Amino acid sequence: MSDSKFTSLLQRLEAVTVRLEGMEKSAPAGSAPAASADDAPPSAMLADYDALLAGEVAAYVELAGKLGAADVEAQAKLVQQAFVAQREMLALVAKCKKPAEMGSIVQPTAEKIAAVQAAVDRRSASFNHLQAMGESIPALGWVMVEKTPAPHVSDMWQCGEFNQQKIVMANKGKDETQVEFAKSIKAIYTALEAFVKAHHRTGLEWNPKGGAVGDAKAA
Repeated sequence: MSDSKFTSLLQRLEAVTVRLEGMEKSAPAGSAPAASADDAPPSAMLADYDALLAGEVAAYVELAGKLGAADVEAQAKLVQQAFVAQREMLALVAKCKKPAEMGSIVQPTAEKIAAVQAAVDRRSASFNHLQAMGESIPALGWVMVEKTPAPHVSDMWQCGEFNQQKIVMANKGKDETQVEFAKSIKAIYTALEAFVKAHHRTGLEWNPKGGAVGDAKAA
């Protein structure tokens, strides 16, 4: 990746991180995380996100547990929680009108993104494993990107790809579990980008006939 492109990606990452942090700070104190919607059956959009959780995300968590690195396994569980938090938000998107502000809605996901990044330890023997996910997890900030959210997922993945490729190169032909773990990180973002393109190509698709977010969360 060229220096100019890498710098551009870093600037975009910083912008989305700042925006997510701003949303978190603007949320009312003590506001509760978005409650899961009672989707029975879930919409096609939620069904596809559930498939992502049960497929690529679960596979990544399982492989993290096979590496024998407690810090990688702990971070993987935080990543899973971040995706679950976003699923809860998307359940509200499916049944509610677009709200005037997004602070309390995005806050649970933003908190988990921050936790995943805080788990990166440069002194760890598994630094590349931690950094690959720490650099790419802001891809979940696609919900704050209007008009073209899918490219944001791809851009954030590219930020983590450098460290992910280090894992592959260090273990190829030596430890296939390590290689499969590295591939599982990429698989998550490939699937997430496809999900966004399929259901939210031009931004979050709120339900124009739905109710208010506040009413849904109180139900």
